[in-house]
Amino acid sequence: MAKLILIHFIFLSFLYGEYPSKPITVIVPFAAGGGSDVFVRIFQNAIRKNNLCPQPIVIKNIAGAGGTIGSRAALSSSPDGHTILCLHDGIYTAEHYGNADWGPDDFEPIAATGRSGMVVSVAENSPYTSLNELMEDARDRPYQLVYGTNLGAPNHYSALFLQNGKSGAKFRFTQTGGGAKRLAQLKGGHIDLTGFSVAEYQQFKDAGIIALASLGEKRESSFPNLTTALEQDVQATNDLMQFWWAPKNTPLERIAYLQNLLGEAMVTKEIKESFQNLHMDPVIQVGQDLLKTIAGRSQKLQGITIEKPTALPPLEWIILVITGICFLFVFRETKSI
Repeated sequence: MAKLILIHFIFLSFLYGEYPSKPITVIVPFAAGGGSDVFVRIFQNAIRKNNLCPQPIVIKNIAGAGGTIGSRAALSSSPDGHTILCLHDGIYTAEHYGNADWGPDDFEPIAATGRSGMVVSVAENSPYTSLNELMEDARDRPYQLVYGTNLGAPNHYSALFLQNGKSGAKFRFTQTGGGAKRLAQLKGGHIDLTGFSVAEYQQFKDAGIIALASLGEKRESSFPNLTTALEQDVQATNDLMQFWWAPKNTPLERIAYLQNLLGEAMVTKEIKESFQNLHMDPVIQVGQDLLKTIAGRSQKLQGITIEKPTALPPLEWIILVITGICFLFVFRETKSI
């Protein structure tokens, strides 16, 4: 076995030169312990256990601003293949929403690994028993149903695709944060509906919520009895994929090395078992298939119109106005004495 590993590394050195010559850092633009962090650590573990890379994989969590702080750090990293980024569809939505002035075109795409389905959920005491019924109400009473989401993030765009799936339907979106927070808001009656990944729904389904539909092209294998939005006459589809990115101008042979590394990891026992536990489809895309997916996801966003709430004045202006009003009130009272 040791001889096979040695031959493997000699062959890779012949193909790719002295790369990697130091640890490969993967920037995860979210906090440790979150879904994206767990996902990358699965690959880190599989690569280490199966001796797939002569250098260690190091994870660097740079959280904040919905992933844009970390993606910005990756954008400005040296294009030598030793620092890469793992970021899901948030790389598209942040640019489209205006939270970032960079996007997929500013990176070299490496691969897409894994697909997660999305589920539309309501509280178990909700008056709605089907997605179509809910969407008709959203059409007849626009902006009355409150959809809890993370504004500008992929789950927000799932909601926007859903809204577009029934002509005239309009939700009122509110910022609720991650999956656990959306669950609490849903159970507490503060929101009418929200979206979860299939893995999140599997975790939360016994906590007083029900699913009305999935947003896949076909039914989710984890929940074969759950109908899709399409089956309920709502023309909406969406899913979540994890993408790996390198800084622009990273040498193509190093991109190829990383593609090969991820491809080898995908067929390991560790990845297969973890993906099954996370209810993820074990897909991998590179090359033209990857470019087609990236173009398709970017194009899909062009059909979305963002209705942002009117921005409040800066806090210092509000304080200044209140102070001025108080001063005038005191001045008038003093003058009348």
